[in-house]
Amino acid sequence: MEIIMRGARGSIANPAPDTVFYGGNTACVELRTDGGARIFFDAGTGIREAGALLPESGECHIFISHGHADHIFGLWFFMPIHSPKWVTNLYLPARLGNFPEHMYQCGFFPAPFREVKGDIRIKLVSPGDEIAIPSRRGRAITVETKDMNHPGGGLGFRVSADGALFVYSGDHEIDGGPESMKEAAKFLRNADIAVVDATYGWNDYRPGWGHSRWQDWIDAAKDARVRYLVLTHHDPVRPDQELDRLDQTLALIAEEGGVKTYVAREGMRFTPLGPIPFTRHGSDWLLLFLDELSRYRDESAILDRILAKAREITHADAGTIYLREENELVFSYTHNDTLFPVDAAHKHVYANIRIAISETSIAGYVASTGNPLTIDDVRKLPPGAPYSFNDSFDRASDYHTSSMLVIPFFDNKGDVAGVMQVINSIDPHTGRPCPFTMNMAHNVRILAREVGGIIEHSMTERRGIYGILRMAAVHDPSETSAHAERVGAIAAELYHAWAQREGRAVDAIRVEKSRIRLAAMLHDIGKVGISDLILKKPGKLTDEEFRIMRGHTEKGASILAEDSGDIARHAFDIALYHHQKWNGSGYAGSTDEGRLSGEDIPLGARITAIADVFDALVSPRCYKKPWSFDDALKLLKKEAGSHFDPALVDDMLSLKPLLAGIYARFPEAGRDECQSV
Repeated sequence: MEIIMRGARGSIANPAPDTVFYGGNTACVELRTDGGARIFFDAGTGIREAGALLPESGECHIFISHGHADHIFGLWFFMPIHSPKWVTNLYLPARLGNFPEHMYQCGFFPAPFREVKGDIRIKLVSPGDEIAIPSRRGRAITVETKDMNHPGGGLGFRVSADGALFVYSGDHEIDGGPESMKEAAKFLRNADIAVVDATYGWNDYRPGWGHSRWQDWIDAAKDARVRYLVLTHHDPVRPDQELDRLDQTLALIAEEGGVKTYVAREGMRFTPLGPIPFTRHGSDWLLLFLDELSRYRDESAILDRILAKAREITHADAGTIYLREENELVFSYTHNDTLFPVDAAHKHVYANIRIAISETSIAGYVASTGNPLTIDDVRKLPPGAPYSFNDSFDRASDYHTSSMLVIPFFDNKGDVAGVMQVINSIDPHTGRPCPFTMNMAHNVRILAREVGGIIEHSMTERRGIYGILRMAAVHDPSETSAHAERVGAIAAELYHAWAQREGRAVDAIRVEKSRIRLAAMLHDIGKVGISDLILKKPGKLTDEEFRIMRGHTEKGASILAEDSGDIARHAFDIALYHHQKWNGSGYAGSTDEGRLSGEDIPLGARITAIADVFDALVSPRCYKKPWSFDDALKLLKKEAGSHFDPALVDDMLSLKPLLAGIYARFPEAGRDECQSV
């Protein structure tokens, strides 16, 4: 059994900016059984989206608690009642037997109910009835009805299916008296999930209006052995921020041993006999997330966090982000829980995959049109769709892509800057892929809209570093942006390996790694202050020339000292100390002053020293051929304990599987090094 909240407001729909998080649609709860039965309780405006997500044919059951408008108006917009391929069993309180036709006769709907095309079977029920619903797998589903306290009357429901008990109150007022509390507790008895009308609290309770206070439901549930209590039918003018505060209060009550109680919001799912498949978070989740992102400076770390948040919102198994470079989408980050754990995702980011921006591929279509796509099954695309699904990755990895949500990122000019794909929304009840909901798509679009600027800022910062590197390359042909990217990538992954070995927290690793990558790219920025006669000299340097060359570390540090930012602080240490040696024989300037050894050398400098030497060895130069990775790693091992930190060298050896990807992702531009000398 799975319970899905489709509408959580009461009285009147209110889709306003300050109600968007918990939702503005009125009462509707969907129940799905293991045997495939789909049962809806009330048909407020929330039932419309539920109907839009159903397959082309089937059978469903709708139980109406009472005839007030906020519980019935969505019925006429429910897809199955207009489809001859659907059977809709409509269970109405006996007093409402003629209400569908009365809606037309009184002018509330423009067409007679009898003329809709679906196969609708109306059944009248009364308090105390027990309705049996057939199940494809032969498991009994029973729905018991109970008379509830609401003006004009109303029904509540107790549903037994799949070994679990679900309770839905409809509109009901607990008046606070002992008999009323006793009846409420009896109604809730042994419920695994109870969704109840909690329009009011103590401060705004209106006696006689037919709705309860949330505190009364918690008191009634104390001795009723309720597993999960869900408060719904929110007052239409109660803003998200107020419901946030209520949910925080409920969390404290649960922590102190009270009933686990939640504020209902649209799209929320519960599995009665399993763990809660979501984490409590308030309507300010996006602001908190953006604050978190501000801690990261490197593009890879930012993309990792964005993708993780998108997957959290959508329960997605996998995802990929592509960034735009001219007329191509460049693979930039990926997650896939089926194929590898999330803390190993960084090992898969160096694949050199590029997709032409055209309407023939799914990602290319989104990038070229700027329109998002929600695809229920990539192997059943709409007829006439210009795009197709490329299954080469699935075939190569034995993965099975099913549902997909593809969202564009925009820069501040309104141009597409990238595309995010989240793949296979996982049904928490069955563990199988299911379609992405409209609510999921809406939240991911909000996320993409807000973080587009952050990605653009990160890319601008990186372009600024490229500008500095181009200036350095005028003097030293080896200081290319590709060299800097490789040194930065190797340094970042080397730090990651070191930090994991040290037992550092995952989030702390991400933050520091993002800084070290960018800082390491600036390790030789001081060469801009060294004469071309020395930098471009084809032969061996004289002692005096070498003394001057050593001064590039001081010059680089002096340039970076002008900036007080976190990247510059890391870059200062790296620029000044990356030629220090573990045994103390290195240098930090044109003289022997300031020599350091061992762990007195800053960690970032020790890491960058290894990355820089490795790249110099394996890269072609006019005076040498490139070394193989194995030969370069052997030299690092030989120099461990003298030139390099021996523990970091061991970490570097563990990165061997990543190196080919890094060098494929950041190749040299094919220029002749010797022509520049």
